[in-house]
Amino acid sequence: MARGVDTKALVFDLVRASGRASRAGLAERTGLTGATISTLVRQLMEEGLVEESGRARSTGGKPRTFVQVVPDARYAIGIHLTRCDMVLVLANLLGAVVARTRRPCDLGSHQWSQALTQAVDELVMGAGVPRERVLGAGVVGSDSVRAEILASQQARDISLLGRPVLFDNDASAAALGEWWVSPAGSTDDALVVYLGAGIGGGYLAGGRLRRGVNQGEGELGHVCVDMAGPVCSCGARGCLEAVGGPESVVRRAVGQEDLARAAGLGPQPGARGSVEANFAAVARVAQAGDLAAQRLLAESARALAVAVRSVVNVLDVATVVLTGPSAGAAGAFYLPVLEEELALRFGAGSRGLMEIRLSPSSGTAAALGAASLVLDTAVRATT
Repeated sequence: MARGVDTKALVFDLVRASGRASRAGLAERTGLTGATISTLVRQLMEEGLVEESGRARSTGGKPRTFVQVVPDARYAIGIHLTRCDMVLVLANLLGAVVARTRRPCDLGSHQWSQALTQAVDELVMGAGVPRERVLGAGVVGSDSVRAEILASQQARDISLLGRPVLFDNDASAAALGEWWVSPAGSTDDALVVYLGAGIGGGYLAGGRLRRGVNQGEGELGHVCVDMAGPVCSCGARGCLEAVGGPESVVRRAVGQEDLARAAGLGPQPGARGSVEANFAAVARVAQAGDLAAQRLLAESARALAVAVRSVVNVLDVATVVLTGPSAGAAGAFYLPVLEEELALRFGAGSRGLMEIRLSPSSGTAAALGAASLVLDTAVRATT
């Protein structure tokens, strides 16, 4: 179940996921008494988070009254920082993006925090959202970017609309965001695979993001896929990122003169734009028919699929979601290979079909996830 003993948040989650729900229906789904559900719904209504939204057709007794989330009751800002740009979104209580922008960002400069503050002010003002309804901001990036941000005096001086600022890993945030904004309701159990410059992910169990003992969950990029493979930046050999991560793909493309020229790559990954932008350029020429680019993506997809199959065999999840900017650029190459490999998983014949899908918000997944951190924390804090 989505939140266990966190009953008011559980009720909110179910209302949000289903679009609207009756008190009787919530009691049936949660196992809580009707009186308890009525109390929790009343509290959510008093906080302005849900409202009544009509009645069901009468079948002889008292018709059921539905409640639904009030989307514009609260908002959150999500910010995804890389070393060369920032993506900002403003999301409402349902996780729907009401405004977004992308700006250049040089983390090596002394003005990036001021540029970020200005971008947030302009985003909220341009959307016409009352500042008092903005709960706060989430700021996410890769582990190396996040470490650089947190070590900076500028990060300690950030004040975004005078609201709380949460920091997290981009892949973990994207996993939470996938659960929060899922258009068909929350996916209770899923492996979310995030492709950015590297490869990360998150494990959703019971609708909650599992953090791990050392907050190190989701390090899919460091699953070994080739014991004789190249040495990874972590020091181990044959990690998925070293064998088939987006940066690895770009590095190998840079070493092929014709391909590098066709994709407009610089002398090293990220030399012209971000690694993600370089990877997207390789994906574009692959889609245009470049065989060398297609081979690189096929090898990367196979390595990823092998790692995902290993994790799925351990966790036995029913859903795998592929997201992140690099997934958005090359999802068409990766999904078929994932489907083929996961058909070989242990027990597949007796456990039904697995859903493997590309997130519709791949390009802004990390920023959406950053906003979801704020929304999720705020909802749980009211309980």
